[in-house]
Amino acid sequence: MKTFNVAIIGCGNVGGGAAKILLETAPELKKRTGGKEIRIKKIITLHPRRQAKKHGLPLELFCADKTAITRAQSDAFIKEILSAPDIDLVIETVGGSSNRLHALHKNILKSGKHLVTANKAILARHGRDIFEYAKAQNKSVGFEGAVCGAIPLIKVVRDSFTGDLIQSVAGIVNGTSNFILSRMNEKGSTFEDALKLAQKSGYAELDPTMDIDGTDAANKLKILIQLIYGVAATRQNFPVKGIEKISKEDFMVAKSLHSSIKLIAFAVKTDNKVWACVQPALISSKDYLYNVNGATNAVKIEAKYSGRHLFVGQGAGSVETGSAVVSDIVFIAKHGYIKNVSEPAGPAGGRLADFNNYPASYLLIIKTKDRPGVIGAVGTAIGDVGINIENIAQSVISGDDWFLPVEVSKCTAARLEKAVALIKKRKPRLISDYKYLPIFKA
Repeated sequence: MKTFNVAIIGCGNVGGGAAKILLETAPELKKRTGGKEIRIKKIITLHPRRQAKKHGLPLELFCADKTAITRAQSDAFIKEILSAPDIDLVIETVGGSSNRLHALHKNILKSGKHLVTANKAILARHGRDIFEYAKAQNKSVGFEGAVCGAIPLIKVVRDSFTGDLIQSVAGIVNGTSNFILSRMNEKGSTFEDALKLAQKSGYAELDPTMDIDGTDAANKLKILIQLIYGVAATRQNFPVKGIEKISKEDFMVAKSLHSSIKLIAFAVKTDNKVWACVQPALISSKDYLYNVNGATNAVKIEAKYSGRHLFVGQGAGSVETGSAVVSDIVFIAKHGYIKNVSEPAGPAGGRLADFNNYPASYLLIIKTKDRPGVIGAVGTAIGDVGINIENIAQSVISGDDWFLPVEVSKCTAARLEKAVALIKKRKPRLISDYKYLPIFKA
């Protein structure tokens, strides 16, 4: 009987979920691999008994029958795995983007084993180096679980569009931020109250920084940019704005315009430039993303020949993301390879351009007071920098503050900043705060 042996380093939510699926579906997976039995040889984690109990896994699969092991002991177990000739693939679900973890990835590949990871942070930072090293070692790197959890986005982008050219990608790729914004939209909650509920409900970590400041979404977008366009995006040289400054008044403004606010990861290629950003955006009620709520993820892809495609599903979760990890294992066990990520699924070549110079429609929200001449001063300044105004909507009033919504036709964020600077120069006390959101229309 043919066997395909795997080891798991890290048994948190994702690693534990993957192990659970591998054990529970072993007979079915054997059929899908063409007769190879996928067998877990060893699981390395710092808390063996706790993780075995949490995920319902046999304790004998773990590196030690102990409550806890030290990092030095963990390193020793890892060395044993790397030197074991009968282990074909290693799953890494530790997380993080340290140089130490980067070295571990390369050592796994160097030892002659395939690598599967759900770690978007390490791939966003060191992806190109890891993929090129894997190619040199004639080994595969599976990372389906790294972007949008259970949604089979990586394989779709890499394989299903081989007869087409992906022009743009836009979507909700972080479940925590979407849960918070959905709560603010549906219940009128403040950001702080919505975040507390997300933490209580298990959708946000005690330290939710990477989810709410846009870093997690940016890491996923970097992977997609490299995958689609073959452009290295390891440096964060596109705008990344989180949701911390979105207020309930912003949602009141959005509702008055028959819209909502979502944290959107966006990339598009024009000519030889790739424009990208992660930031809160105004989503029309006619756009499908408007109805994507809770912790759900959704990604829209525009292709040159086949048009618009929409992918929706769970963006996180133990067995949800674990299923994506297992899909990579099955594919590698059956075929022995995964196509190299350096083969782009979109129009290849180009460079990342400054999104502040990308022409987009924006909603400018100006926080001010009820003073004479506000609309005139705002409208004149915007016109004086060469921006056309589509609509100045009715102000939303909250206490003593007025929130003036101004929709502008396509312009650059840099030019919009000039308009705000001009308003402040002419009327120093008129603006107490402001923000602008890209407008996404169906």
